[in-house]
Amino acid sequence: MAISISIKKFKGREYVYIVDNYRDPITKRPTSRTLVSFGSKEKLLAADLDAMTKVEQKLKELQNDSLAYSNTVEQRLSSGTAVSPEQFERPTCLTCTPAVFHPLWEQLGLTAYFRNCRNNYKLDYDLDKTVFFSCISRLVKPSSKLSSWRQRRSFITDFNDIELQRMYDSLDVLADHKDCIIKRLNQSIANLYQRDLTVALYDVSTFYFESFNEGDLRRRGMSKEHRTQETQVVLGLLIDAEGIPFTYELFPGNTAETGTLMQVISRFKKQYEVKDVIVVADSGLNQLINLDRLHKEGMRFIVGYPPYVKMSAAEQKQFLAADGWQWLNSSDRDRWGYKLLPLQIDKKVQNHETEEKVAVSFSASCIGTFSQHRFNHDIKELNLKWNRAVNLVNKGKKAVAAANRSGYKAFVKVDTQKAEVNYKLYDKRKKWCGYSALLTNIENPDPAFVYGKLRQLWRIEDNFRMLKTNLEARPVFVWTDKHIRGHFMLNYIALVMQKLLLKTLRDKGLDISAVEAVAALESMKISRLKGLKKANNNLYSCSNIDAMSAAVKNADGENMTLKKLCDEILRACDLEPLNSLETASTIRRKLKLTLAMQ
Repeated sequence: MAISISIKKFKGREYVYIVDNYRDPITKRPTSRTLVSFGSKEKLLAADLDAMTKVEQKLKELQNDSLAYSNTVEQRLSSGTAVSPEQFERPTCLTCTPAVFHPLWEQLGLTAYFRNCRNNYKLDYDLDKTVFFSCISRLVKPSSKLSSWRQRRSFITDFNDIELQRMYDSLDVLADHKDCIIKRLNQSIANLYQRDLTVALYDVSTFYFESFNEGDLRRRGMSKEHRTQETQVVLGLLIDAEGIPFTYELFPGNTAETGTLMQVISRFKKQYEVKDVIVVADSGLNQLINLDRLHKEGMRFIVGYPPYVKMSAAEQKQFLAADGWQWLNSSDRDRWGYKLLPLQIDKKVQNHETEEKVAVSFSASCIGTFSQHRFNHDIKELNLKWNRAVNLVNKGKKAVAAANRSGYKAFVKVDTQKAEVNYKLYDKRKKWCGYSALLTNIENPDPAFVYGKLRQLWRIEDNFRMLKTNLEARPVFVWTDKHIRGHFMLNYIALVMQKLLLKTLRDKGLDISAVEAVAALESMKISRLKGLKKANNNLYSCSNIDAMSAAVKNADGENMTLKKLCDEILRACDLEPLNSLETASTIRRKLKLTLAMQ
């Protein structure tokens, strides 16, 4: 710090200042700031011949008294004698979230793919940047395309030049290139970690529109979200054992879920040229004609197999017999047992595509399981429904007729004379409490191994939960078939990126949810300091919202601050946490930014 008198010439006149000369700690460049401005030297001397002597006295006061210096700086900054009128503007708070996802975007080969696509089709807009922004919007602030476009200035990455119409245009490109994009994603994922191609988990869900008008894709069908009056589409999703998606297919909303399995599996098998794969699905997809096709194509399967629905009376009796059960005590003190039953499936079933009867024949193994924990849960739920049914019947036949269609009404029998509870159904359900079963065509199956694979189906449920809540893939706000397909391709890319980020964090010892990760990243606010001269014009202030994470704990068992969690996420992604004051160049270096900054 060096305080001195400075006389500057402007349009032939001299002006007197006391300035503070110092080296900027960030840029390492010499700079200065004005502490006191005395105005024109000519006017000073005209008013007082000793004016310059008084200026020198003021200089010595500032040089000798640090408090006077501090007060002078504070007065200077607050007096309104600003360096630039810009300093009165409130700076915009930006977030760095795109910086975490963009390296992953490049690792997945999407930058190169969309740039080539733009060149090949001679598009007049930046396709890669537009699709990346749309994807980030789904990950951070999911909403309609219009609402997302309006929030494009909220990131440190400069998305200001993106046009709303181009966001819709990019959906057409995504729809047309679905298979090629998925192939590029899977090729890149295979380079990120050793992917297990021997197990594929499959399930189906529905996604609704807030619309009653039907189209080729938008159809009314059996809704898993009880949106029976609204149109929907059906999405079949195939994932690996890590929970990372392999592929998906979109079907009209009136498609039966059992008819989707073979289409998705056949395309997956052809794309990867795999011969030995275990398909895992829940009981809703185990139509015998599907299992017969899988068996004939040399693929193995593990599917849920409700014994009280799928088995004959003789098979049920054999299942419940005491002999053949192997009993174990699991690590969570659960009394757990299993029983292996060989089955020969020889039936004629209806092909819903052709409406014809088809003969199916294959050998399989039914693995029955019993869990004391499951029994306690099942009996509690059963008695809850039973008690509600009893209370309803006691209110009379009119109350039964007026009640909505809930699960407990299955225990109510109604005839022309009266309503009564169904004791026979209650006894049957009670007999099966705690039991479950699966079906597999794996030769000499290890029950613990097979059962463990079936229990991984929670991973695909987690994918659907992320699509519907974190990414808000529904309700769908686009209407043309091509835009609908592009919308789901965009959400699929976002889902893959989100799952890969969580896997990266988990591998680095940071096991958190997607909601917690986004909240921590969004908690850091970056603002460009305005109204400063010279080397300071690219300074940024970096701060965090003073809040605690909802679920993440530190080493002491206390909730971690969002600031700390944000820094941990950046380090896990091989980025550097930001200091409270940074320059554009240091932000670019620490966050490894390749896109332009605001």
